Amino acid sequence: MDYNRKQTLGWPAVLALVVAMTLAAYLIAIAARGSGDTPLSSIVRLNTVSNRDVRVSGANVYYLEGGSLHCVTSGGKYVWNLGVDANSEFSASEHGVAVWNRKKLTLVEKETGHLLASKTMDGEILSALVGDRYVAVVLAPEHNSTVVLLNSGGDVVDTLTSFGGYTVLDYGFYEGQELFWIMTLDSAGSTPTCQISTFIPGKRETGTIEDSEQVIYQVMFRSNYIAAVGTNYLRLYDYTANEKKTQRKTVYGWYMDAVDKRSDDPLMLFVPNQQVEGTIAISDVRMIRGSSEYIVRLPVVCSVLQADGNTMYGFSQEYLVCCAFGQKKATVYKLPVLVDTVIGITTDHTAVVTSGGSIYLIRLP
Repeated sequence: MDYNRKQTLGWPAVLALVVAMTLAAYLIAIAARGSGDTPLSSIVRLNTVSNRDVRVSGANVYYLEGGSLHCVTSGGKYVWNLGVDANSEFSASEHGVAVWNRKKLTLVEKETGHLLASKTMDGEILSALVGDRYVAVVLAPEHNSTVVLLNSGGDVVDTLTSFGGYTVLDYGFYEGQELFWIMTLDSAGSTPTCQISTFIPGKRETGTIEDSEQVIYQVMFRSNYIAAVGTNYLRLYDYTANEKKTQRKTVYGWYMDAVDKRSDDPLMLFVPNQQVEGTIAISDVRMIRGSSEYIVRLPVVCSVLQADGNTMYGFSQEYLVCCAFGQKKATVYKLPVLVDTVIGITTDHTAVVTSGGSIYLIRLP
């Protein structure tokens, strides 16, 4: 017998080996991807088109159509509707709804649609926000705005005008406290600079945050501190503008794409800069909550991220990616429609999305 002859596999054995390797690769991909073939079947279509002004707040969805403001549940059931002036704008927070048209401001109880107050302001209204104790109203012009603070009955508590040509970018309230913050932008110099001012309504300014090391682009309330996110750092400040330096995080090269501002200890989702520039293709997410953080590799490339409570949701047109904070592996679900945009997520875990000119409510796992 010739023991030096080279042993070879016959073609049936080769074919079986190729099939086995292909099947193994498929199973590995499915395991890494999660339950991507599992569809989300709970979906409701709203009786309105996708170009309507839609807001998500709490467990409800609010939208303007014709001369009415509508409130529906996350299951699509009508709660109330209210007649408003044509071309009105509105905001919805967990504390109430503000509707405005030119100088007219209307405050609405969010669960019942009952009218709380109606007031004519001294200037054209640019935006408004209902807090738990006060209502903030920003008046034109855009680059030298006046901010008026009202009580829930519509009475003026404070008028803030010391912004010297700065543009108001964002504002909000310290939850449960008599404190208000406002972020402004000075774009007149060679380098744009942001400033965050804090106030006790009706009393005084308590502090001013200025950061010459970076451009701040996001502000939120976090466990009695202001969290300011910029191009280089995530920094925490108390209401007198003193930084809590032990909690500073370097975020250079990362952009905060989503945050759950409803939480006292919000989940923040950061994405590498190159993945959100130009064509958005998100495959890596840096999840930060409190002092803890880690990076998750997404099994499906996403175009939109949402932070809801303790969970990250990523959306592509066809798939939903879910990952709870602390988990290193994401789960994938098949979406029941092709998603164009994501408007928001309700507190009872329903995504409000647009698809093909319609608005849908999709129950999330």
